[in-house]
Amino acid sequence: MTAESAENKISPNEPPAPLAPGALLLDRYTIVQFVASTATANEYLVVATRACPFCGVENQGDARECGFCGNLLADPQLLRLIEQRAPADPRQLPASSFVIDDYAYAFVNETPAAAHGAQLHLTFAAQSDTGLKRSAQGELNEDCIATVVFAGQGTFPRTSALFTLADGVGGAAAGEVASRMVLQILTREWTTRLLLPFWNGNDLTDETIRAELRAGFTAANEGLLEYQTAHAIQSGATLTAVLILDTQAYVVNVGDSRTYLLRANAFAPVTRDHSYVGMLVANGILNPEEVYYHPQRNIILSSLGDAAATPDIFPIEDGAIHLEPGDQFLLCSDGLWELVRDPEIQRVLTDEVDAAAACAKLVQLANAAGGADNISVIVVRNDAM
Repeated sequence: MTAESAENKISPNEPPAPLAPGALLLDRYTIVQFVASTATANEYLVVATRACPFCGVENQGDARECGFCGNLLADPQLLRLIEQRAPADPRQLPASSFVIDDYAYAFVNETPAAAHGAQLHLTFAAQSDTGLKRSAQGELNEDCIATVVFAGQGTFPRTSALFTLADGVGGAAAGEVASRMVLQILTREWTTRLLLPFWNGNDLTDETIRAELRAGFTAANEGLLEYQTAHAIQSGATLTAVLILDTQAYVVNVGDSRTYLLRANAFAPVTRDHSYVGMLVANGILNPEEVYYHPQRNIILSSLGDAAATPDIFPIEDGAIHLEPGDQFLLCSDGLWELVRDPEIQRVLTDEVDAAAACAKLVQLANAAGGADNISVIVVRNDAM
């Protein structure tokens, strides 16, 4: 073999000629930019097809608006793709890769470990029970719970989640309708306004998040007010909700349903009650322990279904609650916290091995204490190490 022919011999590991921008792989990944070549690999930036959050139609990754309904799409997330010759043994393929002809393609995640979800591993469970007293009387469960989670992993690690709990006010079927209606509207509004944009790669400012939380609340309240007018009834619903965007959390509350945070050995409500006794505690007239025995403890001062209702968003000033490994949120209706004291709730959350077991135990304890009201609980855990 001459020196010239040896020099021109192609290495068996040499990558092919780089793909041009606009090339489509697997009918899903569009090449946006060729980055560089090494002796064995090509590197690209690509975008994946994206579903329109409004109509659900899939669009090519570099599209700016939906080809079906015309709505603007969120900015695409750039992914780093490495192209190299496929190994003879399929067991040697990189993780999360695919093969076209003789070449393997693998995604490489360059997102900083702490930036998107590295300290977040959500587990959760929810349970609702009519309660012994109301069940025995044949009454409806007027509590309602809803959860929405978009969980990412690998090259797309963002997680957005929403946990909501409503307790109907109004008696008969009115409370049941109110709690279900407000959660239907809120999950639709907050999913469209917050969960999907964040999950699709948009960075949302604190100001934007708070504005969208309030806008969704207003839409739910207006929907319930319209229903009351159309059916000539009075009804309402308390609300407590937790929004999680990776390791950042916001809590929304109106009425006397509560969200607690357990962090290390500290357990306390994040929320404050919009109730008559809650107002007395806030003004120093009652101490928190007296709330459980006060004859007017069930008087609600604000709830959805009240034209003047506005939600509390926690933290109150600005910024989010930064989730730490081991943190737990408990969302619950007054059917739990009025009958099971905080130290016992904390013990259950600490001792039970998973969220579902904790929910079941808390409902059991509330029923054992009389089960005077509907009992609803949601336990959310950050099991990241």
